[in-house]
Amino acid sequence: MKASRLRRRKRLRAVVVAIARHQAEHGYAPSVRELMAAAGFSSTSHTTHWLRACEEAGLVVRAPRRARAITLTAKGRALAGERAAVEPFPAAGRRVA
Repeated sequence: MKASRLRRRKRLRAVVVAIARHQAEHGYAPSVRELMAAAGFSSTSHTTHWLRACEEAGLVVRAPRRARAITLTAKGRALAGERAAVEPFPAAGRRVA
């Protein structure tokens, strides 16, 4: 893998892990400034750039014009190292082929 791809993946993972940790600790998503501090970025503009990159990669979903409206997708949770509940358990008594 090229060095630029490795750096990109490292940055995306830093953002996703920071979001997952903040949500686990506080129960809600981080603000851009909190995400900036947790992921080690130097500006809110840089943080927003990488947050958009995570959104384009399908790692997070954001609601437009809403503060702290960041949700990790199953792909994002997997990258963060969390166990992603992709499908709910089948109802009791039902056979699943």
